[in-house]
Amino acid sequence: MKGMLYLAMLMLMTSSSHGQSVPAGQNSLPDITSTSTLVIVPTLVRSPAGELVTNLDAKDFRLTDNGVEQKVSIEEVERQPLSVVVLLQTGGAAPRQFQNYRDLGTMLDYMMGSSKHQVAVVTFDSQPEEMWNFTGNVEDLKDAFTNPGHGDGGAAIVDAVNYGIDLLKQQPANARRILLLFSQSQDDGSRARAEDVVRRLGESNTIIYSIAFSPEKTWLKDQFTKPRHENAPYQFSPNMAPLLHTFDLGTPLGVALKAMRKDTAAEVAELSGGEHVRFNDKRDLERQLAILANHIPNRYILSFRPSANVPGFHAIKVEVVHHPKMTLDVTARTSYWVAGAVPRS
Repeated sequence: MKGMLYLAMLMLMTSSSHGQSVPAGQNSLPDITSTSTLVIVPTLVRSPAGELVTNLDAKDFRLTDNGVEQKVSIEEVERQPLSVVVLLQTGGAAPRQFQNYRDLGTMLDYMMGSSKHQVAVVTFDSQPEEMWNFTGNVEDLKDAFTNPGHGDGGAAIVDAVNYGIDLLKQQPANARRILLLFSQSQDDGSRARAEDVVRRLGESNTIIYSIAFSPEKTWLKDQFTKPRHENAPYQFSPNMAPLLHTFDLGTPLGVALKAMRKDTAAEVAELSGGEHVRFNDKRDLERQLAILANHIPNRYILSFRPSANVPGFHAIKVEVVHHPKMTLDVTARTSYWVAGAVPRS
């Protein structure tokens, strides 16, 4: 069984009591980034039939960073605790799904298994609304799942993810950090810039599992196989400073931003190395969560120290290269970010 090792980060403590709903917007948390050069890459490997492959070694993986092969290690962290933030959409079309969430606490208990865990809940519509603080007893969160308040017409997925990253940064540095996003597919109303959320996901070791209620099927292909390149400075006129840090949508960062506009929930999960699933009813939801519960502890936790620690967006590609019997399906984190460059669209 595989777990997850996370980089050491500064920790903030909140004074909110367990299981108590508070306005989410009242928490103003600073952006905290790690200066370590160790990059963590959660990786799930499956056979063509969808069965988990759990007997691989570091030598079986090939990982490239902006096209350059890196030396890979596998972290053994079976007993690490879980820190989980549930992001629950209550705006837009979400109220029609509330009947499916009534037993979500029981499902979460199953997902956590025997691991020590802390779970929080944030509801959101056009902005994060209410927050039930971290608790080790999911029963404390029952009211969030059985009586969520109807929100407005929005679905600010990017803002909710941004807020969830902040909450997880309060948790102990040795915890596996997970966002469970229950939402529609496309963002509606976020104020945070997609570029900034891509950067923050790339700087953090948070895995996002997106569980979407939209019936639409959108399949996103991994486009992060080529190095990122900034455009050359653009000179509007001789009397004006040149415009710096712009990007073409043909670059990996540009592709990520474009994909987020089409299917926000799927793309944030893919960028983080997590998974995106869809459900139609309560029975389907239970089935999908059972699958994720099996995948969460069975990810390989690859790590590497970049041979070129260049500031900005880095594209990661992971392959299994030494499996003689079949071609394996690999789901892994697709990018990370080195502090020192902030994207501009």
